[in-house]
Amino acid sequence: MQVSLINAETKYIMVKGVRFSYRRFGKTGNTPIVFFQHFTGTMDNWDPIVADGIAANHDIIIFNNRGVGSSEGITPFSVQEMADDAIAFIAALGLNKIHLLGFSLGGFIAQLLLKQVPDLIEKVILVGTGPKGGEGMSGFRSFIQRSYTLSGVDHYLFIFYTPSEKSRRIGTEVLYRLHQRAVDRDPESSPETVKAQTQAIEDWALADKNENEFLKNITHPVLVVNGSNDAMFETVNTYELFRLLPNAQLSLYPDSAHASLFQYPELFVEQVGYFLQNA
Repeated sequence: MQVSLINAETKYIMVKGVRFSYRRFGKTGNTPIVFFQHFTGTMDNWDPIVADGIAANHDIIIFNNRGVGSSEGITPFSVQEMADDAIAFIAALGLNKIHLLGFSLGGFIAQLLLKQVPDLIEKVILVGTGPKGGEGMSGFRSFIQRSYTLSGVDHYLFIFYTPSEKSRRIGTEVLYRLHQRAVDRDPESSPETVKAQTQAIEDWALADKNENEFLKNITHPVLVVNGSNDAMFETVNTYELFRLLPNAQLSLYPDSAHASLFQYPELFVEQVGYFLQNA
């Protein structure tokens, strides 16, 4: 049986005395790509088309940071602590070179890894994310509160897709794919994790923009991706990352929002493959 996101074995490793969960699969023999997940997301919130598409040519590692899903411990209230935990997790796996794929909150964490351990990293993909103190990001808490007035599919579509019929239809299809794994699924993020991550994101959103100056000195190749109308972290923040990072490429997808990579999974996989091979 071919290993994919739907059937990859869940493994565990001790990190600073805490058991972290992860899955590793794909084509071996090249630089592994570590996936950093979005707000409240677990390993089972990656679209199989995206994960398997990238894994066809690359070694990928998806994991739950501390306190998330099947990882033990208490979720930190700051992005900095999340980044420190991610660095410790990567060290525990014995990795000395990696690519990063950071989605949403995972993109915040990836930015700090670029700052703290630049020699560890080769290339970076940032999706649906933004720099500290980004435009409109201070409205994150109110946006999430509005999302919780909805339930089920509507809650998911409100956060990740545009109101258009096409975007909502595709989003519904993605939601089905996210539930294809029937065995050994991650538990949903706990209320404690949601609270901690909300605080961490809000602090990032309210930070001084001057804290982003280090990005101007990052020479790593970076692919910055988003939808045309990201309601969670406004799309202009994606452009700001492109402007700040001297070796960045920018890709914006039409009629799409926070989950642009899932709305256009084949295109995203193609662009990531080209970027990793040629940038």
